[in-house]
Amino acid sequence: MIGSGQVFRIFWENMEPFMQVRINGNTKDIKTIKLFDNTELSWKIGKKYCTGYWKNGYRPCPKNAEISRGSKCQICMQLDEYFRCVKCDGSVCLNTNARRQCMSDEFFLYLVSFNSLLKVGISRTFRLKTRLVEQGADFGAKLMKIKDGKKARKIEQEVSKKLGIVDRVNGSEKFEHLFGDPNKSLKKITRCVEKLKAFGYVISPEIYDLRRYYKLDKVREVPVLLKNLEGKQIHGKVIAIKGNIMILRDKNKYIALNTHDLIGRKVEEL
Repeated sequence: MIGSGQVFRIFWENMEPFMQVRINGNTKDIKTIKLFDNTELSWKIGKKYCTGYWKNGYRPCPKNAEISRGSKCQICMQLDEYFRCVKCDGSVCLNTNARRQCMSDEFFLYLVSFNSLLKVGISRTFRLKTRLVEQGADFGAKLMKIKDGKKARKIEQEVSKKLGIVDRVNGSEKFEHLFGDPNKSLKKITRCVEKLKAFGYVISPEIYDLRRYYKLDKVREVPVLLKNLEGKQIHGKVIAIKGNIMILRDKNKYIALNTHDLIGRKVEEL
């Protein structure tokens, strides 16, 4: 039981999804919920507020700012140690304070597929598979190890242009590709791997089938995607999560939520 609180974050650990809720808005009283443990949600969803920023540890938003999208207000985006790195394209460092560490960090370049949709990305080596799963990819291909995050971003952008594929996939696109053809998905990845070899990239691909982690086999029909969550009530058992799409079953009905819209929102237990 949480009473009321704020959805703080959703994350994967040991290949299982968890949600953290700040109880009654208290930044130190955080309840962690294991989402695949017969978890039932019965909530009224409220407004969205900034979740704070990371700087030598987590810090709450100084303004407790109300926001309309994302998880951070403009002030916390600027204060966060790593937020600028998300926007890096490998041309100019946007976070000079972290540059020295970034130069020594190691990354994997990868490809992932969402049905017929392909994406290229980079991940720190120690969390590659977790990164692929938290995105909700059907298949992933580890391609090459790269030292220096700026260099890794530059190669990521080169590959994106050469293959004509994206480096970001939004929640609505993931919902559209929720159920797909695994053969088509795998073929697209293997074709791109061969193209990269033909372009002269020295890669040693390792392909992962990630579908079993999401439990989509429990979803018997295409769920209804809830939008504009503020003021809505949700009821049901969490039965599947694929990327930022969380699916609940209420009796014989299936509903889906974009967790990116859920994060930061105040919730009240019904």
